[in-house]
Amino acid sequence: MPAHNNDNRMAWIRSFEKLTTTSEESYYYEYEFASECRISGMLNYDNGKILCGFFLLEVDKNGLHHYVLRVQCPKFEGGYNKNADKKGYYFKDGVVGELLSLFSLFFQCRFYMVATYSGELTNHSLKMKIEHDFFYRKVNKVVHPKIFSETARSFAKGGLSDFLDKVKKLEGSKHQNYILACHHYARSLKEVGVDSEMVFIRLVSAIETISRDYKLNIHDNPLNNQEFTDLFDISLMSKEQAKQLREILKVSKQGKIQIEKSKQKFIQFIDDFSRGCLKGGNWKARHVKITRKNLPDVLSAIYNGRSGYLHAGEPMYLSQFMTHSAGKWDTDPSLGMMIDNRRFSPSEKLPYTYWFENVVRHCLLNYLKLNE
Repeated sequence: MPAHNNDNRMAWIRSFEKLTTTSEESYYYEYEFASECRISGMLNYDNGKILCGFFLLEVDKNGLHHYVLRVQCPKFEGGYNKNADKKGYYFKDGVVGELLSLFSLFFQCRFYMVATYSGELTNHSLKMKIEHDFFYRKVNKVVHPKIFSETARSFAKGGLSDFLDKVKKLEGSKHQNYILACHHYARSLKEVGVDSEMVFIRLVSAIETISRDYKLNIHDNPLNNQEFTDLFDISLMSKEQAKQLREILKVSKQGKIQIEKSKQKFIQFIDDFSRGCLKGGNWKARHVKITRKNLPDVLSAIYNGRSGYLHAGEPMYLSQFMTHSAGKWDTDPSLGMMIDNRRFSPSEKLPYTYWFENVVRHCLLNYLKLNE
């Protein structure tokens, strides 16, 4: 079956290019969303194709600021893409989901969809509103000082338009993984103060997604891309044994071993793309700071903790929150923990969620910068 050259970039980019290259009729969708963060100014991107700014002057009963996002869209032609394939681009939340995931990464904020508006009130049409239910729990802001900080954020200033330009320049084959990683990141923020285990699960998923095409060097993954028959004598195995070994090593049709070391890739990717994130300095309480030197051990604990929780139901050894150290310490000072009949070793301890969130965010932004 012949391969088709589908445009696998994000939907908002394809949509805007269609508006630019054709004179077809267009329409607008408006979306109301909310956040704990106050973001001033108005975004006017690509000659009004995206407009975004304040919707309500006062916060709602939950203390959330409300914003309106207007997106210009080309006229829907109907039908479907007959050339769609199994590796084609798809994001379940559409254009608005893409944009809010990107906004969440850029602003380091949680965004909640409130309502969708479509149509215009005229002699021949009505303006329609669809409300969206969302789960929101007000949490103590000290659990993550940066997310809930009063730091000035702006739709108009601070580089949001430049950030979207960088996303547009990203190679098309990387768009699917990048937006899915941003989606996992955005979802992790909504779990802050609610479910710490889910914060780690989502953030690990973000890195696993963005690092799918990341290649380990031969020293880190010596079996990969080697000829299966050069390393194993299948005459000494039964057919079932050879088949099972091929499946474990993910041998390709060409006979090449395609095994991936997921944990090692996770650690190496963060080590490479987190440069500039970990702050040095002469800390008095060094035992609560994570440095470049002990980063691999901490990431190994995070990966093991996530995998044990998901695959075996094992509890995570979470750093215990201390109000006076919020945002200052990377991990709590405990050297192991005993609860009921369970003993946790120091090597199992996970850092504070805000530390790992900041590292993952830095990696996602740095990945975009290094792939311009």
